[in-house]
Amino acid sequence: MIQLSITFGFIALFYFTPPIREYVQSQNGRWLYFASYGVFLVTYFVLVCSQRAVRRFPLNLILLGILTLSMSYMMGMISAYYKIESILIAIGITAVVCLGVTLFSFQTKYDFTSCFEVLFVMSLALLAFGIVCAFTYSRVRMLTKQNL
Repeated sequence: MIQLSITFGFIALFYFTPPIREYVQSQNGRWLYFASYGVFLVTYFVLVCSQRAVRRFPLNLILLGILTLSMSYMMGMISAYYKIESILIAIGITAVVCLGVTLFSFQTKYDFTSCFEVLFVMSLALLAFGIVCAFTYSRVRMLTKQNL
């Protein structure tokens, strides 16, 4: 929930602060998006591929913080381009999914962590979909991307 709160704060900051919104929509602000995307990718692959980094105490929290900040910056920048209704729908869907996964993890009948390989492949597919959406435009793809 802390990560969602940080992301929500970034979205609100980028959407409701006109100077920040104008800067990220300008050509000068776009390079920060790609820099943040690079930081996200490197951190993501370190967390996915290195069991040692995930299990070492301060390092895992530092990497998770970097991942959260880079993803929050990207979400804030993307939200500067959309209407508030679309943003609220995406936030609502994300909150419901997080709540559902949390409630599912409270019961101990099924081990959710045994699906790591499936989750990794699905996250890579989602990453590829996001990259395709970044360079092509389609209303259906954009709506799908917003709701994922």
